[in-house]
Amino acid sequence: MTRIAPIALLSAALLSLTTLAPSQRGAGYGPFSRYPFDQWAAENQKPQIRWYIRVDPARLSPHQRIVTQLHATVDAAELRKHQGNGQILMLARIEDAAGHRYQTWNQTAIAQLHQGDTVRQLDWNISAFILPGDYVLLLAVCDTRTLEHSFVRRRLHIDAINSEPLPNMWKGLLPVEFLPVSGNPEAWYLPQMHSRIVLPVETQRPVRVELLVNTTPAAPGSLNTFRQNMELVVPSMKVLMGIDPVGGGIGLSVVDLNRRALSFQQPDLRVMNGTWGDWLKLRPALAEARNATVDLNTLAGQHQMMDYLAAEAARRLAPANPSDAAAHVLIVLSAPLSFTEQDKPPAPDVPPDPARRIFYIRYSPLAILRPVPGSEVDYSNLRVPLYPFTDDIERALKPMGARVFRVSKPEEFRKALAAILDEIGKMQVSR
Repeated sequence: MTRIAPIALLSAALLSLTTLAPSQRGAGYGPFSRYPFDQWAAENQKPQIRWYIRVDPARLSPHQRIVTQLHATVDAAELRKHQGNGQILMLARIEDAAGHRYQTWNQTAIAQLHQGDTVRQLDWNISAFILPGDYVLLLAVCDTRTLEHSFVRRRLHIDAINSEPLPNMWKGLLPVEFLPVSGNPEAWYLPQMHSRIVLPVETQRPVRVELLVNTTPAAPGSLNTFRQNMELVVPSMKVLMGIDPVGGGIGLSVVDLNRRALSFQQPDLRVMNGTWGDWLKLRPALAEARNATVDLNTLAGQHQMMDYLAAEAARRLAPANPSDAAAHVLIVLSAPLSFTEQDKPPAPDVPPDPARRIFYIRYSPLAILRPVPGSEVDYSNLRVPLYPFTDDIERALKPMGARVFRVSKPEEFRKALAAILDEIGKMQVSR
């Protein structure tokens, strides 16, 4: 889908020893003004610090942005040559075809890497969202006390997505955005990044879209299962929050099926602008402690979860009042979920209606197949959906007329999203 030249690049984090700077567009920023970065770029000097760089192939991420990643290392043998109270500084700049500069830096105290006779290896893990196009990458590593340094310049080409189903999805986004380093759930939602995908939908009549996102882990009480699911569900939720039906509206609800409760509601996402204030309201609904912990009372009520889900779905598809002339769309997003000891209530009576649509995006994590002893088949790169079978959310929504999209990859989600937007744009409202 994309290819990346063998290069050194980008920004971002580093152990607890690193001071991380935010990304910045433009020149004259921090260490870029204090150290002769531009002079180093104009020279052809022999490297003075030995380092190793590995660049992963660019790929489409669950955030529906192409991400490129770099892993850079200064090993212990090299660091033994550097003593004193200086810093190991990394400066990274990316220039796009229009000449705009995107740059960042990080640094680590040399003294902290030397612990008696032991010297710790220094590793940087760097990620950035990047649009298709051609770029120049400039990267320097420097000992701030001696100014010993090494510099790398490379060209980078990022291919567009093959058979792109949403060609205008990235309109208005910056060509390069460095990803912050943070823990969960910030790493899933990236609230620090103010740019966001917006998906305008031209509709024949007003359309009301409701997002219903499930955070319930398939295995109650499993932190690993919850994290595995949320790495896919939360970025996809943020993408869906960008749907903007012209003349209509969109709301978001986060549901905790274990507790049969809504942990977050925002009736009008247009008032949310991606700021930290909005995130502070949403964050508790995605917290690990809340979703990966269940008590006896929670487990005792699990047999009613399907009934609760179906009722919430039906409620969101109903007209707001007798004079409501809008078409109604419900998009349910969840990892696959199979309930235990469930009552099997009849599905709510939701007769077919051209002014009503329900979609279920079932986002299943991928699993690596274990090798079969004695087999000559290489399973190391073979990944399959972790939950390949019909789940109970699908069983609850299918009788209500839901169109189900089973996805396991960002590319599949993108195609599902394109199909949903197309259907929304064609909806009628005659009842």
